[in-house]
Amino acid sequence: MEAERRSRILVVDDEKNLRESIAEYLALEGFTCALAEDATSALSLLGQNVFDAAVIDLRLPGMDGLDLVSAILSQWPSLPLIMMSAHGGISDAVEAMKRGAIDYLVKPFDPAELAVRLSRAVAARNLVHIAELGKRLSGGAWLGESPSMRAIDALVTKVAPSGSTVLITGESGTGKEVVAREIHRRSSRADGPFVPVNLGALPENLVESELFGHEKGSFTGADARRQGYFELACGGTLFLDELGEMPLSTQVRLLRVLQDLVITRVGGTRPVPVDVRIVAATNRDLEAMVKDGRFREDLYFRVNVLRIALPPLRERKADIVSLALMFLSRFSLETGKALTGFTQEALALLTEYEYPGNIRELENAVERAVILSEGSLVGPADLGFPKNQIDRKQHAPMSIRDAERAVIADALERNSGHREHTAKELGITRRTLLSKMKEYGFTV
Repeated sequence: MEAERRSRILVVDDEKNLRESIAEYLALEGFTCALAEDATSALSLLGQNVFDAAVIDLRLPGMDGLDLVSAILSQWPSLPLIMMSAHGGISDAVEAMKRGAIDYLVKPFDPAELAVRLSRAVAARNLVHIAELGKRLSGGAWLGESPSMRAIDALVTKVAPSGSTVLITGESGTGKEVVAREIHRRSSRADGPFVPVNLGALPENLVESELFGHEKGSFTGADARRQGYFELACGGTLFLDELGEMPLSTQVRLLRVLQDLVITRVGGTRPVPVDVRIVAATNRDLEAMVKDGRFREDLYFRVNVLRIALPPLRERKADIVSLALMFLSRFSLETGKALTGFTQEALALLTEYEYPGNIRELENAVERAVILSEGSLVGPADLGFPKNQIDRKQHAPMSIRDAERAVIADALERNSGHREHTAKELGITRRTLLSKMKEYGFTV
């Protein structure tokens, strides 16, 4: 049976002796610690590892502890943060809580008190995760907590009520149908049917019959009138998956339907009005297909009214652990196995793997692990990832220069390239920021 996973804590303090003594005591209390001397190294460690909580000193060189709290919670909003300071005052404590810290300790403090507060914080976070998992497994889908997926979640909320056609793009396995279902659920058509159609799985000679229906006797084997997917989706949403696989001949008819919302069954002559909202998806480059003559340009413009581009899982690693826990909870319930989580080594492997198959590959890996695991925790061997596809670059230590450049790049992105706002967030002058940008090859 696997050993219980030790909670992983990030300790951020510019005093070497203090942060090491805190780590030594917490290790005795069953925690595993990583140490950082400033905001730059702290953000670098957070970007490469999974932590259960962080302890942050108020006074840090460069970006101070309060700004570091804001920077951390903008990317890892559920991470419990405890502030500490030798210059503590009521105003600092209040400001720390406003920024999102859950607790505040004044130096010198009893390390046993810190251990108790960390234990409570981690336990509370685990309970929140369990509650969140329950919500994700019932009702609406959970799209993600990474910055890119929070932006997509907000976009779904905006486009869902409109009724306009939506095109969802992204690699296979990125969750395009999940997003389509969320658009339907948040729309005024939520009480109507959601009808998914995989165009790539339909035989080419039956695509039109499946989509638009057919009349009795319209072809060999048509023994009765049959409604197509457009009619079945009336009052709701029709999800056309793998749109790039649709034959050119059918594309002409689809364009007409999208323009007029009227179909004609195969072998029929009577127009049939249909009240449907179209959400389409593809993993193909439709623009390139248009140039090659494999996809109609007029249809492309018709379906590309509102576009949602899903990032691959390797670009939204902040979501991996939560997704893995969600799948673990589901498959544990289905198999009746009492699995409670992942070992630290398995968590590290989950976050460093590149996922060529995206979320679908992660889901399959967790399902396999639940079936094969013999302990209460999933270990790295249970996941079965191909060793030659693991991104070993994650293990390479990051230099201070690389870490500093990464922090500046992230801050510039968060502030849409605004230099003054970026400098303020980083706790440096605008002149210093411009100097650093020039040093690291940014456009000044």
